[in-house]
Amino acid sequence: MNEFLRKKWEMAGLADDYIFNKVMLDYDICLEVLRRILPDLHIKKIKLPNNQQEFAVAPDAKAVRFDIYTTDEQGNHYDIEMQVADHHNIAKRIRYYQTASSMEAYDKGQPYEQADDSYVIFFCNFDPFQLGQQRYILHKHIDEIPEQIIEDGQTDILFNVPSLRHDVDPKMQAFLDMIAQREVEATDPLVVKLKERIAVVKRNRKWRSEYMRRSVYEMDQEMREKKIREGERKVRDGKREILEGKRELLEGKRELQKGKREIQKSKREIKEGQDRLKEKEQLIQEREQKLHENQQTIIKTSIVAMRALNIDETTIKKEIKEKFDLSAKEIKDYFAK
Repeated sequence: MNEFLRKKWEMAGLADDYIFNKVMLDYDICLEVLRRILPDLHIKKIKLPNNQQEFAVAPDAKAVRFDIYTTDEQGNHYDIEMQVADHHNIAKRIRYYQTASSMEAYDKGQPYEQADDSYVIFFCNFDPFQLGQQRYILHKHIDEIPEQIIEDGQTDILFNVPSLRHDVDPKMQAFLDMIAQREVEATDPLVVKLKERIAVVKRNRKWRSEYMRRSVYEMDQEMREKKIREGERKVRDGKREILEGKRELLEGKRELQKGKREIQKSKREIKEGQDRLKEKEQLIQEREQKLHENQQTIIKTSIVAMRALNIDETTIKKEIKEKFDLSAKEIKDYFAK
């Protein structure tokens, strides 16, 4: 662990928020960086930069701790931040930082129009809005008239440090290149000061020890947060599995009920079919009985008629047998009747 932290300390540059803070505490460096960010303000001097200054908008509100905070001779307020990781909350984060900074711009009893201007500046080691810009300058505007800026004294400036667009002026580009550890012009006075200041920071044993302690703390925090996130994920997964199980159970119950209904329907259809079959069988039997009775009547009538014509019995039997395909016994029964 010590070897890991030692190498981390040796490799750390301006993109590391701790190194950035210690470097920006240098008055001349902070002043020059602000001049390069905001050349139109013609900043002549600033108050000694304050590191990790904390503000609370209200007693029960979340406190905000600025990386580098200072003001200039005109009363403008500056918050300079190094944002290493993208937590996907940059817009809301800027809003809160600007709120805290703006509160400092209003003196008690002072008219609103005399409030000082406030600038929140973020150097991001990622594209904060994923729009491909190297620099984002944010102001309020009227939706219906986008080009109309609201002059409320608040300005947010965000730099996409990894960008290679070179949309900023060369002096500002040199500072961004220093943060990104790209090759820079060694004759730039700010570059010279930055390299010297970084060397001073790296030689400071107190800062080195503080960096290592903070790194261990941050790793512990990250590990705890990771475990918490993992636990929360498992809880969410468990809840999803329970819900999925409940859905499957309900679906199974619905399928079971559907199956029961289909079985009942099938039973009804089978019974109805059996009833219809019985009805048909009974109808056939009745028709056969009717047909048999009709045949008997015809046979009897034929025998009577032929007897009335004095036809001999042998001829009548032969005629009846051939015409109705009767057996000898059936013919005998008819004559007996």
